[in-house]
Amino acid sequence: MANDKQKTYWTEVAGPKWLRLSGAMEARLEPVSELVIERARLQPGERVLDVGCGTGLTSLAAARAVGLNGDVLGVDIAAPMIEAARAMAERERAVNLRFTLGDAQTETFPPPAQALISRFGVMFFEDPVAAFTNLRRNAAPGGRLIFAAWGPVSANPHWQKPLELAEALLGPGQPRRPHAPGPQAFDDPDYVRAILRDSGWHDYEVEVVPVFLRGASLDDEARVACFMGPSGALLDEKNATPAQREALCAAIRAALPDYTRMTPEGRVLLPGTIHLLTARNT
Repeated sequence: MANDKQKTYWTEVAGPKWLRLSGAMEARLEPVSELVIERARLQPGERVLDVGCGTGLTSLAAARAVGLNGDVLGVDIAAPMIEAARAMAERERAVNLRFTLGDAQTETFPPPAQALISRFGVMFFEDPVAAFTNLRRNAAPGGRLIFAAWGPVSANPHWQKPLELAEALLGPGQPRRPHAPGPQAFDDPDYVRAILRDSGWHDYEVEVVPVFLRGASLDDEARVACFMGPSGALLDEKNATPAQREALCAAIRAALPDYTRMTPEGRVLLPGTIHLLTARNT
């Protein structure tokens, strides 16, 4: 498989972490899913391919948009995520929604789709030009591509502030190779435009979009920041002790009110920036 490292990471590390957070990650990213579905302008009866579908909630939204005469296939490289997605589809009785384990960099998923969507699922390819060339092969003539990728850490305080606190406690991590597979791989719009151009897509555009992620509480968001994202990755890289993890979580919890908003219902809104990318197959 072309993306063996990512398959191992998402199967053994990131996927189980995501699932252990009991829906917190899906809830906080729901505004991004809504944006992707809105910009996809899905029509009744269309075929949709959701790339890097994770636990499948964006796929479910797409299935509702295309109706019973449409068809949505979610593909992900990590078995734990696909298992969770299939269980969700069964609970929801979504008869027009399917999931498959596979590598979207190399595999085909017939029949070709009118719309290819992704919420943070396309930044992990070892060879992104090869991957997006293959995705174009999975698109019908005139098919459209709509995906969300993270903006830079500096434009995402929900990452930047916890990372600064983690670095103050543990020191900086290993230097990151530019555009290495991972959440920040597509943080440069010019880099992504070049990928789309070189892989044969047309009419590609990159829109920088501010968003507010939705957190359940300040306590929950401190826990998420100590588990996922750049700060969580640094804790793992440094083999942080339980005491260090506890200290960082307390520091993040204390800092959260400085860069978040609270809704009247007591939910947390975390400011962030995404890149919303669109393109079309010939």
